[in-house]
Amino acid sequence: MLFRYSALRWLRPAALLAAYGVSSWLTPAHAQQPTPVTVPNSEHRVIQSKVAGHPYDVYVHLPAGYATATQKYPVLYVVDGDNDFAPTLEYLGLLMAEYHIPEPIVVAIGDGGPIGAPGNKRNRDFTPTATAAMPESGGAPAFLGFIEQELLPMIETAYRADPAQRTYYGYSMGGLFGTYVLFQKPTLFKNILLGSPALGYSNSQIFSIEQAYHAAHHDLPVHVFLEVGALETAGQKEPYQRLAQLLQTRKYTGLDLHTVVIDRATHLTGKPDAMLKALGWAYTTPHVTF
Repeated sequence: MLFRYSALRWLRPAALLAAYGVSSWLTPAHAQQPTPVTVPNSEHRVIQSKVAGHPYDVYVHLPAGYATATQKYPVLYVVDGDNDFAPTLEYLGLLMAEYHIPEPIVVAIGDGGPIGAPGNKRNRDFTPTATAAMPESGGAPAFLGFIEQELLPMIETAYRADPAQRTYYGYSMGGLFGTYVLFQKPTLFKNILLGSPALGYSNSQIFSIEQAYHAAHHDLPVHVFLEVGALETAGQKEPYQRLAQLLQTRKYTGLDLHTVVIDRATHLTGKPDAMLKALGWAYTTPHVTF
């Protein structure tokens, strides 16, 4: 695998300063070159996957005190990493202050750019089956292969990462991929956190995947957080209810399930609340729900 390192940087645009009435001193004679802002204890790798055949941006944040500590750390794996790396760090900080949760290593996996950018490939990587309505779809098996065969071994070799303390978080299409992981490799993660998963994708084919899993297994030894917003469309809420009821009635051995409907939340406005609730539930013992 090939690696390339760089800092994680954001710039404050001069236009923002102008909006607050401080543009008068930003004349050519007085303007200074903007200074890059770096996220402390963080790094960026580009991993060329031999399994999937694609490069992936991987953002890694190390806990405070990591350099001088000796213990292994839990690891939180977050998809849609180009969008969700920074929010993850913010919400973990709040939970550390409120509930004194252990700080994990954060590994955020990017998919070619932010959601909506021309190069973003989440529709390729998060979809278990191909559909003509979505070009390049059906890449979830390859993406899971990249995670299992390349990313996890690399993280657990390069860092003091505890393989028994892995957590997955994904929202929407990332939640669909997490549901696919649940029924393909349920022991790959200790916690699988599913924010408003897009379970209706391709005529809800994910339920056929669950049916195949159930036909061969009676156990599902994993902690699962499953969420939807109360103001979401029927296309989001009905598959959520179906999966929640299914997991409850199957009575899988070892399954620890927590379901939540967030009041007054749409698919987009519920996203921050879902991540905060999911991480709070996963990293507290006994589970805290709020």
